[in-house]
Amino acid sequence: MNQNKRDFNDPNRVVLPFGELKQAIFLERKNRFIARVEIEGSILDVHVPSTGRLDTVLKKGLSVYLKASNNPSRKTPYSLLLVQQEGGLVCVDAILVNHFTRLMLQHQWLPSIPSEGIIQQEYKMGESRFDFAIHERKTHLLEVKSVNMVVDEIAYFPDAPSERGTKHVEELIHWHQHGFPCHLLFVVQRGDAKCFSPHFKRDPKFSDAVKRALEIGIETKACLTDVTLDGMYWDSWLPIKLDQ
Repeated sequence: MNQNKRDFNDPNRVVLPFGELKQAIFLERKNRFIARVEIEGSILDVHVPSTGRLDTVLKKGLSVYLKASNNPSRKTPYSLLLVQQEGGLVCVDAILVNHFTRLMLQHQWLPSIPSEGIIQQEYKMGESRFDFAIHERKTHLLEVKSVNMVVDEIAYFPDAPSERGTKHVEELIHWHQHGFPCHLLFVVQRGDAKCFSPHFKRDPKFSDAVKRALEIGIETKACLTDVTLDGMYWDSWLPIKLDQ
């Protein structure tokens, strides 16, 4: 199995289908979780499923794609899923990366994690809570981050200071030092990056924590995806650079 690149025609390459989407025009972000769009001549508020700043992604006048909510009582009938940029589609749904990662684990696409392990999500360990635990002979701990920002072909995370993100990496470091295999995965939800870097300028504390995690041997990977209107596909592993 080639873990660096998969055949584009491989039917197993589609890991996360989107289902039916509705096109709209982005107007503005009213607050962290609400955006205003124009759809078929009407102005509508939609949910933004991300806490990121998204200032390099969401621009007035861009085409966006919406996913209808299954909850009839929700105030916003749609969630903003995709943004059409010059370099291609960008997925802004941070929640989807955990679904994507679980499928990657089930397909054994994370080579350093036991292929036969029992997968648990939202795993609590002491005062820590991790996105995934994979239990085999040892318990492997995995934290996942959604990446939307790309500048000059470099994918960056985070796009705004993240105390919570720093805490997650610090907890990985703590448990790694106590003998648990730990992993950090950045899922780049777009296909126009050539490498990944923690964003030292926007969040030096998080970036320094990632650098320390790499130095002590925590398995850290960045996954490039191919985002289409059909779904999000696994594409390849990106090199990680730590130049400030």
